[in-house]
Amino acid sequence: MNSKRFRKYLLRFASVAIGISLMAYLYFSTNGEFTQFIKTMNLQTMLILIAVYAGILIIDISRLIIILHPSKKSVNPTSMRATILAPSLNMLLPGRAGDLNALVGSRASDWPIGQRTRNLVLLRLMDLVVLAIIGTILAASLLNYTLMVAMILAVIIGSMVVYKILPFLVGKFASVLKLPIGEFKPEEDQIALKRFALTGISSVIFWIIQGWFTYLVINSFTVDMMSFTTVLAAVAAANLSKLIPITPGGVGIYENALAFTLTYLGGISVEIAAAAALADGVLRYVLTASMPWIGLAFSTSTNSGEEE
Repeated sequence: MNSKRFRKYLLRFASVAIGISLMAYLYFSTNGEFTQFIKTMNLQTMLILIAVYAGILIIDISRLIIILHPSKKSVNPTSMRATILAPSLNMLLPGRAGDLNALVGSRASDWPIGQRTRNLVLLRLMDLVVLAIIGTILAASLLNYTLMVAMILAVIIGSMVVYKILPFLVGKFASVLKLPIGEFKPEEDQIALKRFALTGISSVIFWIIQGWFTYLVINSFTVDMMSFTTVLAAVAAANLSKLIPITPGGVGIYENALAFTLTYLGGISVEIAAAAALADGVLRYVLTASMPWIGLAFSTSTNSGEEE
């Protein structure tokens, strides 16, 4: 094994070890609240959480299909399988492996690879922009209403600026991820306002349902009802913390950031916040790792039955 590969595996091992350590730290911070939550969770609560998270995955998969295929005719079994597995592979493997697999699997699309790549980059870039906007506005509203109004005005102006420079941002973002979109040409790479707006709206809906899932998890604990806006602001901050590339998929970083934000904005105890954040993270990982594969197996068996 050469030194370069050894360093790669060493860094990966260190990354996993840091993630496990952060999760262990959070678990011991719960003072038994997490264990109590697992023991007392009833079937109805679990089914509701599974249903909501299934909705999150369906929305994410549907968005990928829409931005990779101009029509239903170009969606074949190969592209459908790759798209269904995208959320799971994004979590289990580094480098947005699920998105790249969906991109490669969509070769039957009527759009060329460059167009599909730009659409994919636009979608993920808008996810980050919308997440930052939601978190900033909600946090400002919780702290100071004057600041909230100022932030809303700044967002309106900022959105106009982002739209104007979006083709350039997409090109830069794709170059960092080493995605094949070709040479950037300002006169040709104009992004339609309709697609820009559609991507932004879908991102808002996606993150609101993400916040609703965490809201349901938190309210499963015996604590005073926390407002949905507070939870959504906490989820936005926690997801943005995952951009720090220290652990695989932000494992441990997301949960600790969520616990800290819930304590600061929500005013709940450290133990309850840590337990809720840990429960939220564990449920997300388990459901994301399993549900797409179950859906793929069900889809495959259904197609086989129809063919017979």
